[in-house]
Amino acid sequence: MANMEAHTFGLELNYSSNYTGWSQADEGYKHFRWGTGLSYFNMGNRNLNGNVLAWHIHVEANLKKREKFQAVLKFGSGVGYLDRPYNLESNKKNKAIGSKLNGNMQVMYKAYFDLNKKTSLVLGAGVTHYSNGNFKRPNLGINMMHLDFGLLQKIKISEDKKPKNLPTLFPSSGFEIMAGYARKQIAVADTRFFNIYSSSLLYYFRHNKNRNWRMGTEVFFDKTYPYTLFNEASLKGVKAKDITEVALKVGHEFMFGRLAIVTDLGTYLYRPSDYKKRVYFAIGFNYCFGRGIVAQTRLKTHMAVADYFYWGGAYRFNPLNNKVPSPNQNWQ
Repeated sequence: MANMEAHTFGLELNYSSNYTGWSQADEGYKHFRWGTGLSYFNMGNRNLNGNVLAWHIHVEANLKKREKFQAVLKFGSGVGYLDRPYNLESNKKNKAIGSKLNGNMQVMYKAYFDLNKKTSLVLGAGVTHYSNGNFKRPNLGINMMHLDFGLLQKIKISEDKKPKNLPTLFPSSGFEIMAGYARKQIAVADTRFFNIYSSSLLYYFRHNKNRNWRMGTEVFFDKTYPYTLFNEASLKGVKAKDITEVALKVGHEFMFGRLAIVTDLGTYLYRPSDYKKRVYFAIGFNYCFGRGIVAQTRLKTHMAVADYFYWGGAYRFNPLNNKVPSPNQNWQ
């Protein structure tokens, strides 16, 4: 990838707010911000690397707050469109990304210096990452370290609306059953797509009103284990033990109203071969619809090497006390 190395530059336009409308989030996190935005990056080599336009959602966790100064840690994720991905005929020197549509992740340290009541100077440093989670090869991904300079213009100093109590979305502790799906390629030359299915059974419990811990078992059915390149016959007559991964995992989630940022750490109890590392890590989002129903997305990696993105649906319940939550109930 040395041929792709280049200086980059970009622009971002963000909207942020310290008001979610839910009292659990607004009162549970001091000086918390959430928001959404658009970003543009010139990758430094127009013909090879191209340009990328992305949309993301983000949260900013407070690190330090003073009268005219605030330091935060920003985490954002979304989707990006790259106009010059790998192409065998027109752009085969791009070894990093094989698709126009990619996932977008960003971690930044930001410092706000108030110039007056409505305007702040913003300085920061961070990393922005683009990759497609092996949906299409190649997928080495692009990481850009950057320094940031900007201005924050406040459009409303105070919020007159009174936050509402978030309805109980699921029992405060109990079980979660999940089913997931992913799709990926394993080689640039062999363009076959593989469908991967997963399921898990977890026990989760409340740490506080904004944080949950969870642990349990997870099973994956991955046909890339027995497959050899350009050989569809290797998938015929495959036994379940040759495609099944069984793992134990622990996880944590930060709740921001209905949205949660989730991190999971797992280790395989059984896998067909050493094709993958024994330990895996996953990061992603949960969105809670209420009545125990949760939509999920995860990026699964092994030692910082992406395995795939997977999407799932889950149901949370407590078999000892699984009453349907009342819309007027608080998180208890």
